Amino acid sequence: MAKIIVACGSGVASSELVVKHISDFFEDHHITGVEVEATDFKKLPDILANYDIYVWIARPSEEIQQIVDDKNIASVNGLPIFTGQKPEISYKAIITALKRMQS
Repeated sequence: MAKIIVACGSGVASSELVVKHISDFFEDHHITGVEVEATDFKKLPDILANYDIYVWIARPSEEIQQIVDDKNIASVNGLPIFTGQKPEISYKAIITALKRMQS
């Protein structure tokens, strides 16, 4: 099962909203086998390595970017999903990352 993590400052507002949008997108497109979770920035360094895709709402810090690079985690800009401005850009990046995992 592929795992996606979305992070924001509190882990209960912005990230949960993006998780809902991603989950709804997967349901609408009959995409299964993907777990999508929310967390806050404080917990992220400790758990990020357990995920395949990191959907960020704020640009990753150097520490987070280093983990993403070291663990070969796909990094997707989630702002388009959060703002509703061309969210298809982010969804396409997520689908591309999921397809790369399968190959």
